[in-house]
Amino acid sequence: MEKQYIVLKLNSMGYRTRELETGNIVSLKSDIDFKAFELETITVEVEKEWIFKKNSYVSGKLLKHELLLANLDVPPLEYENIERNRYVLKDYTGYEFYSPGRDPIFEAMEMDPQKGYDALARLWEHYPQCIDALVQMGMMNFDSPERFKGAFNCFSGAVYIAEQNFPLDETAQFPWFFRNNRPYLRALLALSCWYWKNGDFDDAAILARKILRLNLKDEQGARHILEAVRNKEVFRPDF
Repeated sequence: MEKQYIVLKLNSMGYRTRELETGNIVSLKSDIDFKAFELETITVEVEKEWIFKKNSYVSGKLLKHELLLANLDVPPLEYENIERNRYVLKDYTGYEFYSPGRDPIFEAMEMDPQKGYDALARLWEHYPQCIDALVQMGMMNFDSPERFKGAFNCFSGAVYIAEQNFPLDETAQFPWFFRNNRPYLRALLALSCWYWKNGDFDDAAILARKILRLNLKDEQGARHILEAVRNKEVFRPDF
């Protein structure tokens, strides 16, 4: 029997997933071969299903994996027009999501890498509109040759979730000044850097120019990325 799942995170023994048809959380027991990564839709030939301590598990053969962002089924982020062509997103930063005064993103970044990754994946599972969780998960994959593709998936997913219902006006701005806009701008910058590091200079330039249009003051330094990729320079993290 074939079933489809969305990969939520990579585990040491397989994948934590969401079953596409039912929405149930299921742990897939499988060898991690670094072929399927976060957010991908995987098709599995299920050999066994069981429940242990109220948790659902499956084992089987991974038949296919592909990044189909529409399958994420995350509600679009809402925003408001504050003046003319300037917009600000509602608060999806994750701050105080679990309890007053807590910042789960900051807490995760203070943990050792594996615990931090697990905490970020848990936050995104509970709060899928918190795109900063995806961005930070992607950053944890960014320097790993084996998991570099996973970084692309996380950054692309964050941008997709944010932009689902964005204004079509090419003059729209989402200034960095507003804290709630920063996760989206971070996602764009991270994806631009991914393309740059991968040698996709044209795609990196497109995103850098987009950031400059969205945030005229460019506190992130997208102008430096644009200059570097125009010259086809090798990626450097200290741009």
